[in-house]
Amino acid sequence: MNYEDRKIWKVRTVKEYADAHNHILVGQVLESNESYLRLHCKSYHFGKVVNTPGDVREGCLMVRIVPWSRVEIINELPNTFSYAGAKVTKDDDGTVLLKDDTYICSLVYQYDRRF
Repeated sequence: MNYEDRKIWKVRTVKEYADAHNHILVGQVLESNESYLRLHCKSYHFGKVVNTPGDVREGCLMVRIVPWSRVEIINELPNTFSYAGAKVTKDDDGTVLLKDDTYICSLVYQYDRRF
């Protein structure tokens, strides 16, 4: 698959338990059907307070399958975004970011911190 055909998504998933942390998946869409989304991705987990990149736990690179009923929002990233090597960092405003050699995307928005 070349870069033009590749889809890289940032997916926020929903949890249904009281102590749930925020879960973000960032990676390449391998398959999408009426039941689930299959991604080669990393996961990012964080609680209610995110002040530094150290407040975000990064999961390993692997294939994950998420039922559509658990998907809350999807952001499409550039098809050349290097999700496997991207680093968690922050900007001068304190926003926690995911950054590769070319692109930057917000990992934790201000409204994410409420959950």
